[in-house]
Amino acid sequence: MISTRLVRMLRILFKERRITLINIAGLSISLTCALFMLLWVQNELSYDRFHKDFEQLYRVEEDQYYSGEEPYHVNVTPYVSGPVWRDEVPEIEDQCRVAFLGGILLTSGENKHYEESVASVDSSYFDMFTFNFKYGNPEYVLRDPNTVVISEEVATRYFGDENPVGESIEVNQDQLFTISGVIFDPPTNTTIGIKVLFPWSYVEAMDRYTDSWGSNSIRTFVKLQEGSVDSIVNRKITEVTDIYKENNTIDYSVAPFSGIHLYSYFGFGHSPGAILYVYIFSAIAVFVLLIACINFMNLATARASIRAKEIGLRKVNGASRGQLIRQYLGESFVQTLISVLLALLLVVLLLNKFNHISGKDIELSGLLSLRYLLGMIGVLIVTTLLAGSYPALYLSALKPVRAIREQTDQRTGSGLLRKILVVFQFTLAVILITGAIVASRQLTHMRNADLGYDKYNLVHIPLRGNLNTEYEMLKETFQQNPGVISTTASMQPPFQIGSNSSGINWEGKDPELDVLVSFTGVHYDFVKTMGITLKSGRDFSQDYPGDLYHDDSLTNWMINETLAKIIGKEEIVGMPLDFMGIHGQVVGLMEDYHFKPVGDEIEPMALAPLPPEMLLHMMVRLAPEDPHQALQFMEDKWNELLPQYPFEYNYVEDVIDGMYSSEERMAVLLRIFMVVALVIASLGLFALASFTAQRRVREIGIRKTMGAMEGQITWMMIRDFSLYILISLFIALPAVWWIANRWLNEFSFRIHLGAGIFVFTALITTAVAILTVLFHAFRTARTNPVQALRYE
Repeated sequence: MISTRLVRMLRILFKERRITLINIAGLSISLTCALFMLLWVQNELSYDRFHKDFEQLYRVEEDQYYSGEEPYHVNVTPYVSGPVWRDEVPEIEDQCRVAFLGGILLTSGENKHYEESVASVDSSYFDMFTFNFKYGNPEYVLRDPNTVVISEEVATRYFGDENPVGESIEVNQDQLFTISGVIFDPPTNTTIGIKVLFPWSYVEAMDRYTDSWGSNSIRTFVKLQEGSVDSIVNRKITEVTDIYKENNTIDYSVAPFSGIHLYSYFGFGHSPGAILYVYIFSAIAVFVLLIACINFMNLATARASIRAKEIGLRKVNGASRGQLIRQYLGESFVQTLISVLLALLLVVLLLNKFNHISGKDIELSGLLSLRYLLGMIGVLIVTTLLAGSYPALYLSALKPVRAIREQTDQRTGSGLLRKILVVFQFTLAVILITGAIVASRQLTHMRNADLGYDKYNLVHIPLRGNLNTEYEMLKETFQQNPGVISTTASMQPPFQIGSNSSGINWEGKDPELDVLVSFTGVHYDFVKTMGITLKSGRDFSQDYPGDLYHDDSLTNWMINETLAKIIGKEEIVGMPLDFMGIHGQVVGLMEDYHFKPVGDEIEPMALAPLPPEMLLHMMVRLAPEDPHQALQFMEDKWNELLPQYPFEYNYVEDVIDGMYSSEERMAVLLRIFMVVALVIASLGLFALASFTAQRRVREIGIRKTMGAMEGQITWMMIRDFSLYILISLFIALPAVWWIANRWLNEFSFRIHLGAGIFVFTALITTAVAILTVLFHAFRTARTNPVQALRYE
């Protein structure tokens, strides 16, 4: 019985193979997009859920308050806080502090590399987090000074396939550490994939370590007792901190560890975080799937007249409406199943390309996970019902007598619904097109923005380990080459300054005013090397020895325009300024420059000149005529003078471009979805135009007999479909304007949504629709009226 029905379904689908192919093509393409997005969303939602007790793990975060501002949210805490909170808050079962170090030089024999994924952690790290060991015993690691745990990747880099436990490795050319364990490489879906782990005692021996409760520099993670209430823990952590920190104004809170990847945010305002992209791309996948399902419904109801006699005869022979519904849902299921199988094949073939575009590292094994298989079955069922339910209900409701006479009524629900679905279909397509254009323009806007400094021909060289003691020698050597214009140094990369503090003071300051000011230390010729414009005053210079930090508290300052506006004085240069325990005067007023990604608002900033041994980054300005020759000279001299250190550098231009990688990936994916949506919508419109032309053959024959010209006939057919597109534009454009504005509000430096974007979208959509319909309109208009009238 089942096989007979299946054969009948396949025979019907083969008989109408053109429509079947269009349906399967549209569904296959849209399902491929949906399955890729299902993989992507599954990966995003899986972050940090592989840990045994992930539901009990939290990160401690802070809300800091300043004058006239909403809370400033940070994800770092004092060095000393973790053990105190563990001992005094009953709900905290354990704690682990993580101090990210980065840029550690490891040497073993001839192998030497800078390792970026490095941290100093408490011995409880492997008790709280689940990372499996390849070699070593997790119960005994991280407890002895001068020991280190490394990942399998790092171990292979220095020791090949041998077991390195017990072997020594040199750190920063001045300390030997014994390898106590090797962990398997952390999975990619983690926010703490540390590959070199030192005991906590390592960071305690550094100059950066402080017992002050006012210094926020590390991450603190806690494991709560089962059933603990977050709000109660938040209150208790804050109350404990009040005991140890005088005049504490900071509110502390715990954030679920498994939600850090999607919900973490930093700074003023509460941005939605990466979960926003999960919502956006999930919605887009649904949009594309809906467009394909609408094609299915439209084509099924449009060809009702072709199948009307079949339906009437089957009803006369006793077929119930339920049987017909099951048959048409079965046809929908067969086409959807074939589409799902083709989509799976496309996913397998295109997975590497998708990983490259999305920045993921999803493996084929992800297709076999229970969650993904259930999701795929869900997509199959939902698509079957969505695409097949209305055609099944509509076709099964046809009256037998009218059906046998092939008199389906096009003036009732079916015809109106098809028009509504075409409008809805192109509304979704317009939203995707406009979204892709807005995202691309915003990305271009940020990349081409005036940063306030010259990012071209500017080289950044990290001063790892003890390299800062060699800064003066490197500067003198490099500047022997005429292609090197100037050099400077800083505590943090000048294009990514993250340190800030309150407590700044100047003469006449309102005592109630509390301002958060970004800060970093720099060296001579900072403004010159960076290409920053001075509004007044001068750059730090070795011609002014008093500029440099001396006597433990004295130095001079340069500030930006934003801070100058807060100070509110007409004469900024020469005024005294106290900040960070340093006393001095302002010698330079800089125009604002972007020292964070362009999307972030420019904050008040103050710069102080510090000795080279306190600086960690060297900046070199190259002449534009032949920067590669100058860079080669620098590398040769480096290898000659410092052979024990690898020469490491990057162009600031490339670093800046890398800051917008997530937005760039989003723009690329949006463009792909835009094309897919247009192709699928056009496929449906093409087939629908074919059916419309077929049904109007007699009418067109009569019109031509009465003297209608080919152009008039062509325009008549195009006009109806153009009206649907215009309605779609009137609905979609206001909606996408609101959506785009909501997204753009996440950027302080954003494009203006002018009329040009929407006009361009309208022209693209209308042009594609007209070209799609034009083929059938032109062919129908050229039909011989005699043949057209004989057709009926």
